[in-house]
Amino acid sequence: MLESLRMSLGIKLARRRFHKAKDPVLSFVDAVSGSKRALVIMPLDQRELLSAMNVIEMLKKKFAEEAITVVGDERGMETLRLMPRSHFIQIREADLTRIYHPRAEFLTRLKGTTFDLAIDLNLDLVLPSAYICRESNARVRVGFAGPNADSFFNLQIQPDPTLSRTGIYDRVARCLHMF
Repeated sequence: MLESLRMSLGIKLARRRFHKAKDPVLSFVDAVSGSKRALVIMPLDQRELLSAMNVIEMLKKKFAEEAITVVGDERGMETLRLMPRSHFIQIREADLTRIYHPRAEFLTRLKGTTFDLAIDLNLDLVLPSAYICRESNARVRVGFAGPNADSFFNLQIQPDPTLSRTGIYDRVARCLHMF
């Protein structure tokens, strides 16, 4: 119950923080293909992590590995084997506040780079990941549709509940490939 209260408070405060920052109207025609640098936030669920690898493969075809920054926990280190020249930022529990916002010290590691595209690969809204995606100031911020997703993402993908996790991520890869 306390965790649910902390999460709810964290979402409300994040919404308030980002409410004033209005996104410009974008054309998504070249949203991905016109991007130079990408930020990918790996799923925290181990099952989703394995299923999301096809999105990583699609990004490797679109971007030079050096142009991709990956954020993940210790399980996300597995991504390093697939993309050895990419920049990896590990997020630990100590990098989060009590209301699940990333600490300023963690966010400064992202501030040195300008991202054109940020993708949160968590199927459900995971506040630290969504917050990082929004705070990245990427022109295009991709995440899954759901409650409160509007505060963090400007391109939302509706997951099909009839598909497997792998099927959902296959659809994400195809969707991103279109742009």
